[in-house]
Amino acid sequence: MSVSNAVATSLPDQYDPLNEQVKQNPYPYYAKMRANEPVMYLPQMDAYAVASYEGVDKVLKDHKLFSSQFFWPELLGEYDPVPEVAPMISMDPPNHVHLRKLANKAFMPTKVAALEERARAIATELVEGLIAKHGKEGEFDWVWEFTALYPVTVISEVLGVPTARRAEFKVWVDDLLAAANRHAYGPERLAEIRAHSDQLRRFFEDLYDERKQNPQDDLISTFINAEVNGETMTRLEVLQMATLLLIGGVETTTNLLGCTMVELRRHPEVYARVRADHSLIPQLLEETLRFNPVVQMLFRHTVEDTELCGVKIPKGKAVMPLLGSANRDETKFSDANVFDIDRKPEVAMMSFGQGPHFCLGSFLARMEARVALEVVFSRLETVDPIAEAEDVVWLDSYFARGPHNLQVRFKAR
Repeated sequence: MSVSNAVATSLPDQYDPLNEQVKQNPYPYYAKMRANEPVMYLPQMDAYAVASYEGVDKVLKDHKLFSSQFFWPELLGEYDPVPEVAPMISMDPPNHVHLRKLANKAFMPTKVAALEERARAIATELVEGLIAKHGKEGEFDWVWEFTALYPVTVISEVLGVPTARRAEFKVWVDDLLAAANRHAYGPERLAEIRAHSDQLRRFFEDLYDERKQNPQDDLISTFINAEVNGETMTRLEVLQMATLLLIGGVETTTNLLGCTMVELRRHPEVYARVRADHSLIPQLLEETLRFNPVVQMLFRHTVEDTELCGVKIPKGKAVMPLLGSANRDETKFSDANVFDIDRKPEVAMMSFGQGPHFCLGSFLARMEARVALEVVFSRLETVDPIAEAEDVVWLDSYFARGPHNLQVRFKAR
């Protein structure tokens, strides 16, 4: 998987995350950037991309120089379902601290562990449904018939919304994330994104009003009633938090399971080991998160004129820390371009961010993905992607990474 000098020198000088070739396989471009220009100005986005581990680490941890304030507006623009308030992910300390403390109540490891039994039941129901639909041997789409439905069902139950509407949630999430590419779309596609953003907003407004009157044992009710030092969330803050968790709760696990299956296709020797020993599943997931992370980059903006890795960046400019590049930095990870589930990394990977905005849902995503693979590998004797890994069509997104679809051949036990 390493990038040869011949390949690296044949790549275009300018890294462009919007380019189709780059979206399909950004890693050779990252390698060239790390070697030649670890902080690169992108005129087409008026932003600075940061490729080195040290540069990414600095951007994520130094909120006084690199603000998160414009992250959500940069990502969703005018298609934010709740534009009146900033989400927690787009606030700098100390302003986000009270929201983070409230959200922490729902994402403690003990809370996530309590969800494991239900997650296992949901995964089992989905696998049994696939067998009932396709027979004991056949084909199905790993993404659309399993990995998309599984986490959206879990997060639906966590939030307290009817799972009968889970297909709508997936469409809403996909379109909200597609808003990042809004400048490339025509009026018809933009109208579709607008409509789905409005539908999501109305849905959570109705759910909030219902739970305010009749609290249940779910996350929306927890957010409405949770207090830290006498503070509670406002109605708009709950709506925005629910939107953020729906996006994170659906897309992260879906793409992690998709990327993992692609890597197993690339590395059959690893697949054989994991199928024989399910205790290796957590190691498999950790290496997938490092090697092919589901979030490729984040957004920050400079608070003042600054310098990063020898490059001067003016005040108010967008900065894009490339998580996928930092995870392959040869100066931090030995054999960084080798997929190795036995790896003992000496530094933290960047897949869930770093600093004050480290992903709250990391425990949930890891648990969900582990349980899903345990169920699949226990119930299905074989489940193998049909296409070669190099032929996978990836999501039309420079922000999120996962296969758009992945046809697999299976045989039940």
